[in-house]
Amino acid sequence: MTKYITSLAALGIISILNFAHAQNLPTDEDFSDIENLPGWIFSNQSSPLGETSWFQGNNLLIQAQDGESNSFIAANYRNTADSEEGESTICNYLIMPNPGDLATVSFYTRSRIAANNFNIYPDRLYLVYSPTGEINTGNCTDDFGDFTETLLVINPDLTQETSSPEGYPVNDWEQFSSEINGNGRVAFVYYVEDAGYFGANSNYIGIDSVEWTLTPILQTIFNVFK
Repeated sequence: MTKYITSLAALGIISILNFAHAQNLPTDEDFSDIENLPGWIFSNQSSPLGETSWFQGNNLLIQAQDGESNSFIAANYRNTADSEEGESTICNYLIMPNPGDLATVSFYTRSRIAANNFNIYPDRLYLVYSPTGEINTGNCTDDFGDFTETLLVINPDLTQETSSPEGYPVNDWEQFSSEINGNGRVAFVYYVEDAGYFGANSNYIGIDSVEWTLTPILQTIFNVFK
């Protein structure tokens, strides 16, 4: 029996090694080209649905946190359209790839002052987790679908403060991080109520320099093939 269990364990390790080698999984993303993001999923569930989703950063509005000036991913108030009922809600998911057992995730984000260089239209970003690894999305207002655990929220009360923890960073990039400790799926959700062109909230956000670490055993395996 001991030999049998040992053999199964060895086969399991070999399978993991083969998987890690075949996938050549990354541990960071700088968004230098959002048309080439293997494993990432965009899902805009805004109501009403607008004309934009996630798009390549615009260096005329803000400069990237690192790398080329437009190497970040962005979303804006046009994620939602005008509502006949008078209120629009942005609910835009950016779902990370699934590299296996995650230990931590970190990233940089910021917003900006309005085009008139005076007004601040508050933004909000959720980092959520699907413990099952399933990626069904919710409408944000009722729930986040399979992403049942909220890891952190930037500017939860949609204040006009220009830095965290009270508001969303506006004048510069700010780094945030969260522990994961699971093999589920993580998503960023740009979730803003009373949003859009006529709304009191929502403007423009960027996300850059996302990094993640694996649990120790998977990180060791990854390093072997890095």
